[in-house]
Amino acid sequence: MNRFQRKKSFLFDLDGTLVDSSRLHERALREALQDYAPQILGRFDYESLKGKSTAEALVHLGVPPGALDSLVHEKQQRYRAAVRAGELRLTPGSRDVLELLEARRDRMFVVTGGSRRSVAAALESTGIHGFFEGVVSAEDVPCGKPAPDGFLFCMKRFRIPAPEALGIEDSANGLEACQEAGLDAVLVNNARLAKEYQPAFASLIEFREALIAQAEAVLG
Repeated sequence: MNRFQRKKSFLFDLDGTLVDSSRLHERALREALQDYAPQILGRFDYESLKGKSTAEALVHLGVPPGALDSLVHEKQQRYRAAVRAGELRLTPGSRDVLELLEARRDRMFVVTGGSRRSVAAALESTGIHGFFEGVVSAEDVPCGKPAPDGFLFCMKRFRIPAPEALGIEDSANGLEACQEAGLDAVLVNNARLAKEYQPAFASLIEFREALIAQAEAVLG
């Protein structure tokens, strides 16, 4: 954890990292595909789509251009309906780590492949919108993760030096985006990837404990 000393800006992914939304996104995608493009379901693998915008995920799956707009709209409507119904929850430790960083007066941002409306609904529903100085969504950049566009845009817009920033991600696409943007990153909430990537934490609870332990070690 030594290389994470002096980090003052924390760039959080949203889905799967701060909010337990992966199951809702996956369900919404499956239902939309079942109605509009059932032939694609046979090659559907949500893990490979994490971090991508809905449109990029559907293009990746091979959805033809003529059906893309309808499918994006349908998927997003289904997801936001689930959020409005109260189905979205924070991941374990999310609020605690945000409160810790707030108390330390660190800067916090969200960098996500989600649409602006869906992201706003998620942050409002879970009550964590007030922690963040800025939010970067799919509409802000040309390409989603694994492209670095979102992180680069965030750092430029909010004048964040890369050496002072840390990305917090739960997916391979997100980690690749951090790497391409020149950011240090940690992995959370993904036991499968933890076998291949370090530093990794089983949850944001463990990440928070590591931050506290690091601060205590610095103080001696």
